[in-house]
Amino acid sequence: MEPKLVVHNGGCHCRKVRWHVLAPTSVVAWKCNCSDCSMRGNTNFVVPHERFELLGDSKGYLTTYTFGTHTAKHTFCKVCGIASFYTPRSNPDGIAVTLRCLDPGTLSDVEIRHYDGKNWENSYNQTGISLCSKEQSAIDSTQQQGKSNGKYSFGKQC
Repeated sequence: MEPKLVVHNGGCHCRKVRWHVLAPTSVVAWKCNCSDCSMRGNTNFVVPHERFELLGDSKGYLTTYTFGTHTAKHTFCKVCGIASFYTPRSNPDGIAVTLRCLDPGTLSDVEIRHYDGKNWENSYNQTGISLCSKEQSAIDSTQQQGKSNGKYSFGKQC
């Protein structure tokens, strides 16, 4: 069964970029050590793209940086430089929400998991992170079809 979803609001430091996201009150957040995330100190949780919405005229204040495979879209505010969300390489059909950019008061529990971005492919195959942008029904179907690698205990949904 899908956990109850609530609206979490957030955005950048200068508040020019504002958004809301539908997610459970208890989330799994990923702390990555890739070159970009380690420099930014990023810890994020991933949701399906359709659960994320930019508010007002936020889009006009955004710019994007890419590197490497150019799959990840590192989006940040043109005014204050804060990357409050981005499109992750691990989940190009999802949105990674920067944990520290959420307005306080809507999360009850955060489980921090490590993602070894320095060894990206290996970590991608072992962590189950690719399922974080999928609805629970798609995760259940994948596991029932035996596509899970068996090395990862999914426990709480991402």
